[in-house]
Amino acid sequence: MVEKNKITILYFFLITTWAGMVQGREGQELQWVDLKNYNSTKVLPPNQVIHHALKNNLPNIYAITNLQEISSENFFQVLKRKVNDGLSLIQIREKNLLKTELEGFLVGIKKVLHHSNVRIIINSNIDLAYEYELDGVHLNSKQLHELSHFPKDLLVGASCHSENDLKVAEEKNADFAVLGSVKKTLTHPDLEPIGWVRFNKLVNNSNLPIYSIGGMTNSDVLSSLEYGGIGIASQRAIWAK
Repeated sequence: MVEKNKITILYFFLITTWAGMVQGREGQELQWVDLKNYNSTKVLPPNQVIHHALKNNLPNIYAITNLQEISSENFFQVLKRKVNDGLSLIQIREKNLLKTELEGFLVGIKKVLHHSNVRIIINSNIDLAYEYELDGVHLNSKQLHELSHFPKDLLVGASCHSENDLKVAEEKNADFAVLGSVKKTLTHPDLEPIGWVRFNKLVNNSNLPIYSIGGMTNSDVLSSLEYGGIGIASQRAIWAK
């Protein structure tokens, strides 16, 4: 029984492989469940947070489009290859395109990914997410604070840069956050990166699944996991040939 005014800290581990029969070391009853259909109200509140994160099945790489640095033709060639390599989550972020150009690009991506399990998220534009039946929307820091509530039937990501941003994202029930910049980046050359130590501190004070962003490459996936993240968000390195 937990004493009054005491804080209980639970540690969760992601186990990817094991040998032998899985069993509770203290005689606990174990049960395999379908995450999508499991009623998480049957477990303690801290476990409900974990269940929600696992239910969304977020991968360790979150790809972000970048037509400013790669031609449309080359992008679709690389996209097909990345999907074959296991890419499963992509954000369409093209702020310099006209609405008609953006919609054309969006339709092209949907066509390529039609028979795949890749989920498509669009940056900022909730209306387009619904109009084109996308999987989700990624909210910028301005929307994070100005929207009174987030869409409940879309996968919602949020761009965060501070402890307060993460707190607001969690309070408004975002599904995940992107936090950075962890390293120097061409997108924000004058911004001082937070570094892995600061990233870890912020992640440890939040219940959200959090991607690291800012100068990330595939070689940073392990670092992100080690410092408490769930993987990387990448806008440049992900599309490199």
